[in-house]
Amino acid sequence: MQSVQPEKPHSFSSRSLVSNLLLVVTSAGLIVWSGQLIKTRVTSVISRDAVINGVLIDLKTPAPGIVEQLSLKTGDIVSTSQTIATLKNDRVSKLNSQEILSKINETQAEIEAEIAKLNRLTTLLQTVKLDRENQLQLATKRSQQSVEQVASDLKAERAKLHLAELDYKRTQMLASEGALPSAVLDKVTLGMHEQQAIVESLEAKLAASKTEQNATKLDLSLSQSRSGYDPSIRQQEIQMEIDEQKYKIKTLKQTFNSARGELAQAQADIGRQLKVTVKAPTQGVIWRSFAQKGKYLEEGEILGQVLDCKRRWVDVYVDEQAVRSLQPGTIANIELYGATSQILQGRVSLVRSGIGRLAAGEDVAIPVSPNLPRNTQVRVELNSDASKEGANLFCYVGYTGKVTFQVK
Repeated sequence: MQSVQPEKPHSFSSRSLVSNLLLVVTSAGLIVWSGQLIKTRVTSVISRDAVINGVLIDLKTPAPGIVEQLSLKTGDIVSTSQTIATLKNDRVSKLNSQEILSKINETQAEIEAEIAKLNRLTTLLQTVKLDRENQLQLATKRSQQSVEQVASDLKAERAKLHLAELDYKRTQMLASEGALPSAVLDKVTLGMHEQQAIVESLEAKLAASKTEQNATKLDLSLSQSRSGYDPSIRQQEIQMEIDEQKYKIKTLKQTFNSARGELAQAQADIGRQLKVTVKAPTQGVIWRSFAQKGKYLEEGEILGQVLDCKRRWVDVYVDEQAVRSLQPGTIANIELYGATSQILQGRVSLVRSGIGRLAAGEDVAIPVSPNLPRNTQVRVELNSDASKEGANLFCYVGYTGKVTFQVK
């Protein structure tokens, strides 16, 4: 019986070839994977999990009112200057009109009081002017009488001086002939000299009186003060008060007219039920809404928040040894766990070391535990080119992801 021998060497050779091919492919894959791993380790830094953060802007009411209409709700996309809510503040307009009306009445009463005061000052000014005219007339008459009295006295004294001179000449002639003693001549001479002094004194007095008369005609006083009450000075004071009073009344009338204009505007606002609109300050997403229709809001009250999708960032923490490779401006890719198809990009804006190990500004040394993690905070500002899909998802704010830095 003939036996058939199996072809073992041939089968063994086939299996060895397949195994060798698998081994070569596996080795090549491991080499490529190792190369990619080494390249990634050398050219990138991978951080721990990070959370996308963003800027929230408060929506405040520019004026008080009742919420009449809400155009958007949480999660809606808004554009710049888009109307979000409308408020009606006719009640506030009525209050404003009442306040303005009270202001008008007060101003009108003040104007009437100031006009009455102006009338009293005008009447007083007329009285002072009359007193001044009377005083001027009396002063002129008195100065004229003084001049006439001095002139009359001077005339009489000059006559006496003439007689004294005649008596002196006769006495001198008789004394020269020896008919009278020298003592009589001396006495007569002394009397004549005394009379000459009286005449000279009256002449000076007459000149002074004429000067005073001319000053009185010009409404001037050569003395320090005529009396305790000077109508001319009082007239100037009253005139200044009248001018100030007229300016005050003019200012009050301007205020009055302005208030009337405000009242007319307030009444017009009441007529058309003044509307107050709240608009979006920037493009983004309604993050949160607090207001409801029919709710009364005060001025400056927050009715919601808008997420600014153009200003987002990621704060990540990396090992301190990786800081040498991270500089402001370094490109970073953020791979989101909740949206694996979306990869965000950004750049490093700041690097802050010493997290948990440093109290800035303290002059007391803080002991560092050898086992304490040496992490560094790195902030990545995300690019502002958010898509509509991302906006519908609140621009991915709150999503977690892995951050990879592209280092040189």
